[in-house]
Amino acid sequence: MVTSVRKSSATSLSGLNPAAIADVVEVLARHNPRLSKTALAATGRVVAAVTAATARLAADQQRRIVADERELAQAVAVAVAGLVAEAEVRLAPLAVGKSVEVSQGSGLPAPIDPDEGRRRLAAFAEPTRLEDWAGPVAGPAEIEKTFGTKRSTLHDWQRRGAVIGLLKGERKHVFPLAQFVDGRPVEGMAQVTRIIRNPRVAWQWLIRTKPDIGGSPLDLLKSSRLDEVLAAAERDFV
Repeated sequence: MVTSVRKSSATSLSGLNPAAIADVVEVLARHNPRLSKTALAATGRVVAAVTAATARLAADQQRRIVADERELAQAVAVAVAGLVAEAEVRLAPLAVGKSVEVSQGSGLPAPIDPDEGRRRLAAFAEPTRLEDWAGPVAGPAEIEKTFGTKRSTLHDWQRRGAVIGLLKGERKHVFPLAQFVDGRPVEGMAQVTRIIRNPRVAWQWLIRTKPDIGGSPLDLLKSSRLDEVLAAAERDFV
């Protein structure tokens, strides 16, 4: 199977949209629950790359490449196998000037039961108020009073990952106020929470300064630099 790409788009094939990859990985995880995290990340990038390349073809070319599913599957398999072969060729043997010293450690200690593990953790852990690390927070009633946001709307935002709710106590959720701009969630939060599933981990990551992106991810989101934030989240969590 041979296809040609229009010259007008051939130069734009480098780089993949992090948000698109995150969406693909989410769908793959839902339909392939047994795939490892590494396999999901690699497969998501491959699917996103094939999708981007196919979208840039002319309509008649798109129709031709999907006309025979077996030929399409074989062409993709050959392309992926070729990439693997190229990667293996790039691995060169390293000459070692002297014999390798083999050392053997004592190994891992015997596992402990969960209760003992919690007891040991409690001996080191110090109780900290949620507000001390998360910043100012508010419950649904206070947010409705301050911003006029109905509780049903807030819970819908939370369900979709557009806002982050932190568990305070056993059942009550509170919401960090820094994620709201003019009473609405900061743009791009839903894409971030698709990558970082745990709300507490996601909020800690968002508010901490990251030198490699020049500030905290939350500040970058408020500056409409979503692609940079998603790329950083992928580096850290995918």
